[in-house]
Amino acid sequence: MKVIGIAGSPHKNGNSVYLLKEVLKILEPAFNTELIFLKDYDINPCNGCQSCDKNGKCVIEDDMQKL
Repeated sequence: MKVIGIAGSPHKNGNSVYLLKEVLKILEPAFNTELIFLKDYDINPCNGCQSCDKNGKCVIEDDMQKL
């Protein structure tokens, strides 16, 4: 099983990232872990078109598709 830690902070060495890294370190022996920094991705806001509900795919072409 894979556990993904998602860091929303703009600070890669901030307190919340430190705590997230510690949690992932504890989980590493039993799980495949990955740390993702949202600041490294180009993610645009939702435009409310509801295409995702209708077609199952977002019309906005950004890095959210990778996640």
